[in-house]
Amino acid sequence: MYIKELTEKDGLDQVRMIKEGELSKEEVLNHYKAVQRWKNPALNAIVHEVEHADYNDAGFFSGLPFLIKDLNAVKGAPLTYGSKVMEGFIAPVDEEIVRRYKQAGLRITGKTNTPEFGFTPATESQFLGETLNPWDRERSPGGSSGGAAVAVATGMAPFAHGSDGGGSIRIPASNTGTFGFKPTRGRSPLTMYLNSLSVHHAVTTSVRDSAALLDAIEGPVPGTGYGFPSKSSPFLEKSAENPGKLRIAYAPRVNGTIAIEDDVQQVVRDAAEKCEALGHDVEEVYPEFDHDGMMEAYIYLWVIGGALSVDKAAAANEKTAQAPDIETMLYTLKEKAAGYSALDYERAREKVFLETQKLDRFFETYDILLHPVNHTKSLPLGCYNGEEKTIDEILAVSEIYAYLTPIANMTGQPAMSVPTYWTEGNLPIGSHFTARYGRDNVLFQLARQLEKAYPWRQKYREIRM
Repeated sequence: MYIKELTEKDGLDQVRMIKEGELSKEEVLNHYKAVQRWKNPALNAIVHEVEHADYNDAGFFSGLPFLIKDLNAVKGAPLTYGSKVMEGFIAPVDEEIVRRYKQAGLRITGKTNTPEFGFTPATESQFLGETLNPWDRERSPGGSSGGAAVAVATGMAPFAHGSDGGGSIRIPASNTGTFGFKPTRGRSPLTMYLNSLSVHHAVTTSVRDSAALLDAIEGPVPGTGYGFPSKSSPFLEKSAENPGKLRIAYAPRVNGTIAIEDDVQQVVRDAAEKCEALGHDVEEVYPEFDHDGMMEAYIYLWVIGGALSVDKAAAANEKTAQAPDIETMLYTLKEKAAGYSALDYERAREKVFLETQKLDRFFETYDILLHPVNHTKSLPLGCYNGEEKTIDEILAVSEIYAYLTPIANMTGQPAMSVPTYWTEGNLPIGSHFTARYGRDNVLFQLARQLEKAYPWRQKYREIRM
């Protein structure tokens, strides 16, 4: 049962409609199932259906459909990590982030596509196949939360879970015209792998949905080793407040060796002008830190932590992570990790710490840093074919394409991609904003202002109807 009215409602509107009796939970569920049958076969955003999912009927989002990225365990559902080595594995329990979504009343109905073990900023794997960008089906939506972003943009779900270890929420949000928010490290449940670079949250169509979802999942997890940033009131409530006059540093480029596409430069110029028109102080300023050195350190941490997580997952499926069950990208990543020493790893952690201190000092002066999400618009499909490319070949593309998104993962700062621009060819490109550690509320407040200035949700009609 397709309900046209729902295509223009965000998640909180649908919560209200259910609570006020305008629609039943089953009607909403059946609508999204109908949209998935219509849209998903051509786009490959959802890779597993989840039936009979339990949820807390008293939760805030009671009964609203939700999708989980196929890197995370939903009890009784497949968990493949986008890899053949995990074929046939059924998760025995819910992991913490899934438990929190269920406690909030969300009804998990499916798992979204991801590259193999989420290791590339494009949703392409040999096992689960490519996810296509609905704005141009010859291009990638980015990754690794590409399936989630496509599902949300095309109306297959009101919103969807994503995780972000180097831009994996923000990059696909930019490429699909959705809102992608990476919380402060420690605000949502952390993974023990990848040096806790990756955080959980969601892809949404509205800012208030994102704020409400973060309210639902936030909270410390014993044993993670990170503090829990405090807040004075719920993000949904705080997001509606005026942030006052913000001091925004506008950096159209940071690493001078990377060429930034004209369209992308126009995106951040336009966003800077809009922020100034909203009453904020905007200044072209470049933070002083060692970008290249920090990215080199990131690769050490990412490669070593990634190799360990792959071996642990394969062992859970009573297999060994080796060819032909993993792609060239992955077994060469394992080989690369084996060549690193403990001293290499510790030097990388020290480098991240020292450069983070420099950026912390920068944010003593500025509230927000505005810069591009990627160096270019969404890439053509196939740039990250892990069956054919080694990890070094993948990294050569990623270091340029991901540009600055991994920096916020290393510093732990909150960051977001806001859909502020569509090219002449009708491709969305987001603007990237980073705030001081723990000041997620300021980003939400600025995003609500930008949402009024750029009514991006009207654009979805073009790919939903």
